[in-house]
Amino acid sequence: FALILLPILNVAGMYIATSEASLAAATKRYYGNEVQYFQGSEGAGAEHRLRGARSVLRSSVAKSNAWAGSSQVMLSHSSSLGENLILMPDSDWLDLQISRNQAIQASSKGFLSFFRRGSASDADLPQPPKRLPLPPMLDHLYDSTSSVVLYFITASNGKDIADQFDPANILSTSELNTQANTKLWKDIQTRLNPKPSDVWPCWNHNSLAQFREDGFVLMYPMKRRVHAEKALRKLARDFGQPVFYEFITWTETPSESDFGTGTTLTRVGDAIGKASERASSIRRVGKDGSAIVIPALPGGATDVMIRTTISVRGDQVDVPAVVMRRVKYLPVEDELTMREFEGPPEDEVVWEVAAE
Repeated sequence: FALILLPILNVAGMYIATSEASLAAATKRYYGNEVQYFQGSEGAGAEHRLRGARSVLRSSVAKSNAWAGSSQVMLSHSSSLGENLILMPDSDWLDLQISRNQAIQASSKGFLSFFRRGSASDADLPQPPKRLPLPPMLDHLYDSTSSVVLYFITASNGKDIADQFDPANILSTSELNTQANTKLWKDIQTRLNPKPSDVWPCWNHNSLAQFREDGFVLMYPMKRRVHAEKALRKLARDFGQPVFYEFITWTETPSESDFGTGTTLTRVGDAIGKASERASSIRRVGKDGSAIVIPALPGGATDVMIRTTISVRGDQVDVPAVVMRRVKYLPVEDELTMREFEGPPEDEVVWEVAAE
C-alpha cells in the first residue's frame, strides 16, 4: 500500500527539516495569491467533500494503484480546446500545497534559514502546484447544452497485443507499444460509430511508481455518452485492454443548474447565475491537521474533473475513481516525462471529422 499512502510526487529533497516551533511562527499566509495555508491545529475538524463524488477509490492491483496516483497530460494545444491540459490527483495536489508551503516557511524561519541567506530564496524551492481553470469548452458553466465527456484509451501493454504484429519488427516493449498505438489511431479514425468530435494525444504519469502509458483522448457530446462507451468497449477489448477511462467536469461548489434542477435562463444569464453560486471558498485539511482555503476561480470557473474507470465487459470494477485538478505544470519531471510519445508522431494526430 505504499502507493496509496504516499503522494506520487513525493521525491527526495522535497521536504526541508524543520521544528514545530519554527512552523508555528507563521500560521496564516497566502501563497501564490490563491491558497491560504493554516498550520497544525487550526485546520483540525474541517471537512470537505465533492458533492456526488468520492475523492479517491483505490484498488489492491498494482497497476490500478499506479493509475490512482497518476497525472494526465493531454497534448490538446492543436485541438478544439486550443491549449494543453494537465490534470493531477486532487489528493496529491493537497499534499503538495501543504508540504511545499511548510518547506518554504521552514527555509525562511527555521534553523536552515541561516545557511540559506545570500545564497538562495524561496523561489528556488519547489513551489506548490498552480491551479488553472478548465478550458471553457469543458466547463458546462458557460453552456450547459454543450456538455462534453472525455475518454482516454490506450493500446500500450495490451494483453496478447504482440500477436497482431510481425515479431521480426518488434525489438522492445516500447516499439510494440508504438506500433499498437499507431494502429489504434488508425482504428479510431475508421471504426468508431459514433465518431468523436475531437481526438488528441495523451499520456499518464506516476513518478513514484515509475509508470507511464501513452494513448489518446476522445471527446464526445454528453448526449452520446452511452453509445460512445459501447463503441469504446469493443475497441479497447480488441487491443487487449480490460478498461478505459472517462473524464467528467465537476465543481467543488456546484450550482443547482449543474444538476438539472435550476431555472432555465438565457445562456448569458445562466452563466452569470452559476458563477455567483459557485463563488465560494473551500477549506481542505491535510494528514497532519494543516489546512488550506481554496478560493473560487475567477468567473466561477472550475478546475476539477472526475476520472472513472470503465470495464470493457460492462460490469462494475473495483478500481480508482479519482478527483483530478488542473495545474499549470507537472510538479516534478523525470525520464518518463521526457520520453517520446509511443504512438504516431504527435503532429499527425489531428482530428478532422465532426461528430455525426
